[in-house]
Amino acid sequence: MTDTTTRGTGTEPAPDDVVLGRYRLVDRMADSAGSTLWNAYDQRLRRAVSVRLTPLGTPLAARLRDAATRASAVTDRRVVPILDIVEDTECGCLVVVSEWVTGTPLGESLSERKGEPLPAADAATLALEVARFLAAAHAAGVTHGHLRPNAVTITDTGEVRVRGLGVDQALYGVEPDIEPHLADVHAAGAVLFAGLTGRWPGGAGVAQMPDAPRLPGGRTPWPSRVVADVPADLDEIAARALQTTSPPKGREHFTSADEVVAALTSALAIPAVAASTPSRARGAGRTVLRMVGIVLALGAVVGLAILGLKLVLGFGGTPLTSPRTDSPSGPSVAPSGAVSSAPPVVGPTDQLLPILSARDYDPYGNRQENTSQVPFAVDKDQATAWTTAHYPSSTLGGKKGVGLILDLGIARPISGLKLRLIGNGSDLVVYATDNPASPLQKFTTLATVAGASNLLTVRVPKPVTTRYVIVFFTGLPAADGSYQGGIADVKVIG
Repeated sequence: MTDTTTRGTGTEPAPDDVVLGRYRLVDRMADSAGSTLWNAYDQRLRRAVSVRLTPLGTPLAARLRDAATRASAVTDRRVVPILDIVEDTECGCLVVVSEWVTGTPLGESLSERKGEPLPAADAATLALEVARFLAAAHAAGVTHGHLRPNAVTITDTGEVRVRGLGVDQALYGVEPDIEPHLADVHAAGAVLFAGLTGRWPGGAGVAQMPDAPRLPGGRTPWPSRVVADVPADLDEIAARALQTTSPPKGREHFTSADEVVAALTSALAIPAVAASTPSRARGAGRTVLRMVGIVLALGAVVGLAILGLKLVLGFGGTPLTSPRTDSPSGPSVAPSGAVSSAPPVVGPTDQLLPILSARDYDPYGNRQENTSQVPFAVDKDQATAWTTAHYPSSTLGGKKGVGLILDLGIARPISGLKLRLIGNGSDLVVYATDNPASPLQKFTTLATVAGASNLLTVRVPKPVTTRYVIVFFTGLPAADGSYQGGIADVKVIG
């Protein structure tokens, strides 16, 4: 065929067809609800472009025309711009031409890591770029409405580009099924969640990426419940942005992309580690984080080099905050129950394991023990706690015990626990099991502790692989004329 060949009305598009007298179709990339997406070549300007063809006279063509017209008004540097919108009567189709962006879609980039999350600062910087794009689009009165991992591309020069503005919403509807601008707030949180966990927090499957686990009621867990060592500030930002996640107690979900931008900008400006733990490497991390914050604030086009697992700036992934600098002081307890003088710090080679969920365990009572308080034991807020009921004696009025079951999601090797308990003087046993419905006598005993202080570290000499960890109180400290224990915070050490 020659360069002037055009498609006849009613025929299927094919490679080498030329539309509008200039766009030669090269590769058919996707079919969506009667619309086809092509990689094409602009023969006039001699460049690759993206061409979407939709039959005229269909409701879809009308929706796409309106969506593309609105999206073309957005000029943010991160947008994949729409170059042309033409109703071509010769080919009988709506032609939407967009820039062709060379790079790696986010979904593919994360898939290549085989479940390994991005460094926390890289994930935050990526999410900030996406959130800033969405905020700019909202300021122009446009919503994306259907942002998924492969709508975000990391270009060969490290820039973040987002395609499908408005158009994907017209094609596929809003995801999740909420008000479109809130769906975009959710999407910014989803990008952060994906970077921090390697999983996509959506109900519908995403090619190449595993879904995040789902909590009862279809809720999405916080990132820290999926992987360990998520910085607390980013954990909270993701929880407030994701509309399917329970926000922190006393806080509300974000309601605008601008709020996500402000939170991530603040997080990226935080020093990498506390000043009490200086080191040359960590000091360098703080300097780089400040550089990232300054560059992003200026809007410089430096972008990300996620393909090389680093930023263009050379950032190597030092965590934003050190998850191991807030360890309380207190006795460390071996499985024999002996109390050592060593402080219960998490060592530099320790790994904190994610706790996917927790539930109360009362096998010798009415099967419930302050159920509504259970989330307070794992919410990272040490001012809140799960507590037992009040009992008339330290031995729980003759009951053998009560406690919490911690679900790690899958069987993992564990080597200990860090606990912040309610009161001083608790007696407890730590068990492991892969079947919490079996009798307690069949559980594996990891440690037995008598007279524990409120700050406690339990160590297991040889790691035990288990999915469920049970903290079981057999003796309670005195509390206001009765006896009561509880857990304000618990961490599982891998």
